[in-house]
Amino acid sequence: MIMTASPCPECGQPQVITEQGLSLIARCSGCGWMVATTNPNHPIMDRTPYTLRARPGDLATASAIARLAVALAIGVKRARELIVQDLPVAEDVLALEVIRLHGVLTGAGLQAEITPPFRWPLARRD
Repeated sequence: MIMTASPCPECGQPQVITEQGLSLIARCSGCGWMVATTNPNHPIMDRTPYTLRARPGDLATASAIARLAVALAIGVKRARELIVQDLPVAEDVLALEVIRLHGVLTGAGLQAEITPPFRWPLARRD
């Protein structure tokens, strides 16, 4: 919760701002007045094109190739090309797809490299 310096238009009391998914809610603690607007601080609003590459990390190359093939439901030949030739798993994808693919790759025990730097939180899978 964030208190805003903007007073309530009905009673003049401070408003409390909360994030609820894709919305920002400003609510007056004094009279209950509220307004909702689009949350600009959500990955869905990020129009940056990202590139993802899969990295073996501590895995042997053959194991990384097999895991990538299964995780992405692609052939072993294509998975080998992606790992060995350092090709992108995805290019020009938006933030929500980056979050999804990161989960797929890390869930398979691979590391994901994202460029440009990704500013949104990514869940870590152990």
